[in-house]
Amino acid sequence: MTGPLPSRLARTLAWAACVFSIMAWSGCGTLSERGRPLVPTRHQVRTGPFLVFSNSPLGADSEAVRALLALERDFQAKLGREPASDLRAVEIYVLDDREAFAHFLKFYYPELPPRRAFFLARDQIRLVYTYSSPKLEEDLRHEATHALLLGAYGTLPLWLDEGLAEYFETDLAQPAAIRERTMRLLDDLASGWSPSLTRLEGLKDIHQMSPRDYREAWAWVHLFLDGPPESRADFTRVLEGRDQTSRAEQLAKLGASNERMRDHVQALRSRLDAAASDPDSSSWLQSLFRR
Repeated sequence: MTGPLPSRLARTLAWAACVFSIMAWSGCGTLSERGRPLVPTRHQVRTGPFLVFSNSPLGADSEAVRALLALERDFQAKLGREPASDLRAVEIYVLDDREAFAHFLKFYYPELPPRRAFFLARDQIRLVYTYSSPKLEEDLRHEATHALLLGAYGTLPLWLDEGLAEYFETDLAQPAAIRERTMRLLDDLASGWSPSLTRLEGLKDIHQMSPRDYREAWAWVHLFLDGPPESRADFTRVLEGRDQTSRAEQLAKLGASNERMRDHVQALRSRLDAAASDPDSSSWLQSLFRR
């Protein structure tokens, strides 16, 4: 999740994050005499543009840190952009468990529905909040992608921001997750759904996006980033936002039609099926996401 905050909550969250960051840097690991803080401050680890806070130590070889390292690699490989080095580090807070996270949300951001993670930004401050769960690595990659995109491109249209976060939330060296999305999109098409980039571009609030909208946003990103090299180059130029027309209009000029999306989903299904029956299918999947 990303987007602007109500001013009071934005100030509160930004202030709280700054305070906890200062406490952590100054060596104050806990507030045991006053009770535990709502966000973790005991341990921290820096990896690339990310500064991760937790109550339990996360080593450089931990799954969470490796997930962020892989995200950096994938971001640079696919978009040709290194995370901005002149910006303040993205602060990531990994709470202990779901209960601690729910308590944090209730205290600081009661308007939010239940969720596993979210991203907030105000001025130069970029914050990710999540908690330790079986989905931690996926949640970290999704929300940290929002932070990297904001640092690299500024504010993107909602659908594009979420589509890219969906695309990067799983390790591109392990692309089997695309099958589930592809099969769901095929079900959507069979039920009469019609993809529409123009309609997606009209969505301005995160609450307007349905699970199907997330799948469609992912599919448009996948269409360009995993197509021919020239297609990826065109897409990255659109991300730069130098053209004053909308991203949807720019992509439409590059061939992003509803018919092409339908064909892409159908073709992806055929290629996945062919790969499943091929002893070398794993190498095909690797090449699909690394080319």
